[in-house]
Amino acid sequence: MMNKSWIRSRQSRCLAVGALLLAVATVPAGAADSATHDNWQYGAEVYLWGASIGGSSASGSDLDIDFDTLWDDLEMAFMGAFAARKGKWSLLADVIYLDVDASSNNAVTVPSGPGGAIKVSSDVELKGWIVTPAAGYSVVETDKARLDIVAGARYLWLDADVKLDIATASLSTGNRISDSGSVWDAIVGVKGEFNLAPKWYLSYLLDVGTGDTDLTWQALAGVGYRFKKVGAILAYRYMDWDFDDNKVFDDLNLSGPFAGVKFRF
Repeated sequence: MMNKSWIRSRQSRCLAVGALLLAVATVPAGAADSATHDNWQYGAEVYLWGASIGGSSASGSDLDIDFDTLWDDLEMAFMGAFAARKGKWSLLADVIYLDVDASSNNAVTVPSGPGGAIKVSSDVELKGWIVTPAAGYSVVETDKARLDIVAGARYLWLDADVKLDIATASLSTGNRISDSGSVWDAIVGVKGEFNLAPKWYLSYLLDVGTGDTDLTWQALAGVGYRFKKVGAILAYRYMDWDFDDNKVFDDLNLSGPFAGVKFRF
């Protein structure tokens, strides 16, 4: 995927930055909603992200796998978050694991003129961890709204195998790329809530970073509802990486609707 010594060097720098920024995870909607100034409060969140995979391969081919295909071919997944808050400070962690073997069985037909048509099919085997540790500090905290500045790191590990088959009436060819590796990026961003009613609120998150990749960023916006010790949120989430030197992907993104249940204790 990329030179190992270069990766270790970049990882060390990003880890140092993350430590200086008190890195510990960007929870998409804040699992710990509030805390007194004297006591720690803790929260956990489990969620389902109906994400599609998009982007482009290192060879320049577009990658587009919808959530229905991923769901049918999902081998295993875990998505969860943890948060702790005391006064203006918060510690956060978001973890995603995916194991997918997705195939495009219905080849896409692209018109190619009088000579016929081009049929393109793909098979993607993808295992990956996405771990986002960070810390937050509240700069706005009123009865109506809260805004936190967050800083930390994003870790991405991928084991990918991408096979593309292209066929015409007179020619058939294939291209297969396999690789595995990991990248670290330092991130900064904002997250917060805006209360619509005593139990209803809007939630948002935006962060951006760089390090082993040229650029990574994510955005989330949604609406949540608070029960006594449990909450729920519906949102839309987008996460993207632009790679500097990757044998499989030039660009990779995950996007789709997001539904979570939060627990406070």
